[in-house]
Amino acid sequence: MEVDVSKKKEKKVLIVIITILLLVAIGAGVYYFVVYKNKDNNEVGKEVENVETKSQYRLSSNGLEPFDLYFLQLENQHANKVYSPLSIKYALAMLNEGTSGDTKKQITSIIGDYNTKKYTNSKNMSFANALFVKDTYKDNIKETYVNNLKTKYNAEVIYDSFSSPYYINNWISNNTFNLINNVFDDLSDIDFALVNALAIDMEWDNVLQPIYGDYEINYQHEKYNFYIPCLNEIDSEISRLNYFELDFNNSSKVNSVKIGAVINKYDIVNILGEENIRKTVSEAYEKWKAENPNELIDDFDLYLDNYINNIDRHYGNVSSSTDFEFFIDEDIKVFAKDLKEYDGTTLQYIGIMPKEESLDNYINDLTINDINYLINNLKTIEFDNFKEGVITEISGYIPMFKFEYELKLMQDLQKLGITNVFDENKADLSNLTSSDAYITDAKHKSNIEFSNEGIKASSATFIGGAGNIVGGFDYIYDVPVEKIDLTFDKPYMFLIRDKESNEIWFMGTVYEPYEYISITEE
Repeated sequence: MEVDVSKKKEKKVLIVIITILLLVAIGAGVYYFVVYKNKDNNEVGKEVENVETKSQYRLSSNGLEPFDLYFLQLENQHANKVYSPLSIKYALAMLNEGTSGDTKKQITSIIGDYNTKKYTNSKNMSFANALFVKDTYKDNIKETYVNNLKTKYNAEVIYDSFSSPYYINNWISNNTFNLINNVFDDLSDIDFALVNALAIDMEWDNVLQPIYGDYEINYQHEKYNFYIPCLNEIDSEISRLNYFELDFNNSSKVNSVKIGAVINKYDIVNILGEENIRKTVSEAYEKWKAENPNELIDDFDLYLDNYINNIDRHYGNVSSSTDFEFFIDEDIKVFAKDLKEYDGTTLQYIGIMPKEESLDNYINDLTINDINYLINNLKTIEFDNFKEGVITEISGYIPMFKFEYELKLMQDLQKLGITNVFDENKADLSNLTSSDAYITDAKHKSNIEFSNEGIKASSATFIGGAGNIVGGFDYIYDVPVEKIDLTFDKPYMFLIRDKESNEIWFMGTVYEPYEYISITEE
């Protein structure tokens, strides 16, 4: 796979999700105005007099509707796909302003009670409407229609000779962050075009995988550890990544990030009893000191008090590497994550993966009630949402596309003469800690995330040390852990919705995530 790095780097934009659908000159409108404009009106009326005015896809709200899913089920092939129900609805609504009779009935049977919502344009969100009219056709456009478009849809009305597609192509490009270009080659056969251009350029509310510090959970005196390394960026000719390789659909290697959360609802002190814990630890200490007579603990009673306090504090700990919601049962996995709020709008990405059933069969049988059920049953990472008596560990790999790089930072610093801090016998961190400690590792990771829409890059440096445990003695309890696997390693569908209105901005399928690319330091 070839990647034009220099071209990508010029567009230094942090992007997680960017998708775009352009709806130009809705078929019904062009058909009526261009093909039939010279026909007898009575003839046209005869052809549509038996129009069906009711539809199972009629919109009853701005929320999730069968209409949104229709296009996915209609073109349910084994291929990556994305479209925007919102864009289609907007274009249909604008078109409907200019129709009447049975033509209006046809469109109204779908548009129904849908009310277009106005969105604020910014550098992160582009939502634009326009009516392009050929100069020679200008007098044929009714002023009331033009006024309705301007008032209800903030639409521009642009008159052009249509001798060249430059102006309409340029408008589309400007209103889609320059992502869609050269839509038209020739305008000679049309008199007007209704255009809705929709694009988002948004960051996650919090990055998927930590980039400014490793995510690690260790419970002192309990046998439990969970670790996700951070992803870092350095200044280099090409930024590089250290993401995870994932086997996708048993056919290809893809790049992925790891997410995780740990919810501790194992109340070890109440479950085992404080006296039992003291007895168990004391007996273990007696055996240990017989083998280590020169490493005794000065005040073992104080040690026991601190031991109890430490393990008591673990209960109620809730930690997550990033913000997300999820749903999982024997048939399905769902991963949901918010994008940042922009101008009062918060969009949410939701991925839905059938665990055993093929995605195409799943989509064929899918209903809006099914999707709403999944959305309504999404779990947030909160204490009350999880099972008592266990530590719940959620981990998963989410497919991505990345390069990777990791500096040999510790070696580089040692070559500069920084050696003592890594030496167990020479290190002095007395202004950092009161116990003897030294730096055990120093890492600097780089990441750059390529997509068709831009670049995501980040950087951080990790320097980690280890202190000595007092006296060298510790008693480690086994703890009950319930693991939830949220890995997306099979074809899945997704939607991006407005969290407030449940309006669906984008919907699609992922059958082939980007291939795994790794560049290592030589």
